[in-house]
Amino acid sequence: GYIVFGANTSGGTAKPGAQVLGLEVLCRMSSTPEKLRQTLRHFFAHETVHSFQQDAGMTLARDPLLTAILVEGAADFIAQLVTGEEPDAARAAWATPREAELWRQMQADIALTRKLTDKDDPEEGSPEAKAYARWIGNYSTPPAGWPPELGYWMGLRIWQRYYAAAPDKRAALRAMLAVRDPRAILAAGTYKRRGGSL
Repeated sequence: GYIVFGANTSGGTAKPGAQVLGLEVLCRMSSTPEKLRQTLRHFFAHETVHSFQQDAGMTLARDPLLTAILVEGAADFIAQLVTGEEPDAARAAWATPREAELWRQMQADIALTRKLTDKDDPEEGSPEAKAYARWIGNYSTPPAGWPPELGYWMGLRIWQRYYAAAPDKRAALRAMLAVRDPRAILAAGTYKRRGGSL
């Protein structure tokens, strides 16, 4: 891995066998030296997971938003497992009391983005592009009143439920590294209100 001063656009990125952390972004996110250490631990763990994840290209083409949510959520889930810390406590505090509402919006947005084909590149401002950007790739431009990158938290919640229900925890972790059937993962990790499903 590399820690670099970048273009102030990304806290971290990874490809198989390599990861890069953007120090200028991570320092801006951290108000104290201890907070910087915590941020570095989380980002290093998160990006390490991405470096081990198998290419999700085919499922990304068929189910772009759900796959992206699951890929990012898996990285946050495993990072949380390793560090013992909530990846973004402020985001979790905001989202937890709104979870049912967020699930309804996410399901509608997933359905909308499923209409895309792998040849489609939604025009900026199109309903599909807005649906995708509501959850992923919006660190600097989250929806009004929302924390950024809420898709990471939604993916984390899906994986928490999936992992808790899995009889074979190692198999569950392997599933996080190779998101092969996003719809089955969503079904196994779906949000349920007390007394029933959403």
